[in-house]
Amino acid sequence: MSGAAFGIRVALIATAVLPSLPLPARNAEAATFPLACRNVHADLDRYAHCARRDGVMVRIDPAYLARMRFHGGLTEIVVDGVGWLWARRDGLALPVFILDNGPDPFASGLVRAWHVGKVAFYDRRLRRVLTTAYDWSFPFNARGEALVCQGCRSDGRVPSSMVGGLWGLIDRSGRITMPLGEGGQASDRYLNQP
Repeated sequence: MSGAAFGIRVALIATAVLPSLPLPARNAEAATFPLACRNVHADLDRYAHCARRDGVMVRIDPAYLARMRFHGGLTEIVVDGVGWLWARRDGLALPVFILDNGPDPFASGLVRAWHVGKVAFYDRRLRRVLTTAYDWSFPFNARGEALVCQGCRSDGRVPSSMVGGLWGLIDRSGRITMPLGEGGQASDRYLNQP
């Protein structure tokens, strides 16, 4: 067999074998972190393979987080297919409510997120500190009360409003401070802060 024929034969064999070889490290990264992220500090630049779901939480690739700016131990991030999140330096991230094209801000040290289809509140370490039985909630106000509703729903518009249901107020321990009812009494009290 001539040298040229041998070289062509080796190239054909290598081509046939390559698809069965282990995936390169880049594909391993894609399997470990299959979701793309967007850097909110750099014009929403997209980075492939930077996040993965971890139960109700999300894990962010530490290499990606090394490029982020943190304030008070947290940074905001957008993950494709998940939404807005607050992330810690160790990569643990919490999907939170969206407010004005960004993550829900912390109010009275707490942020709103979902837990088993109901509103829950998390602290700055992303620990769940209050689980509620409510379908929606506004953040805690200066008096430490949150406006909550049972049976309300989105009106479907963008931006949406919550309509229907019964509304009331709770304190930071989840205790009802104004019973659920129809009408605007709870919202009037919630909005008329001292």
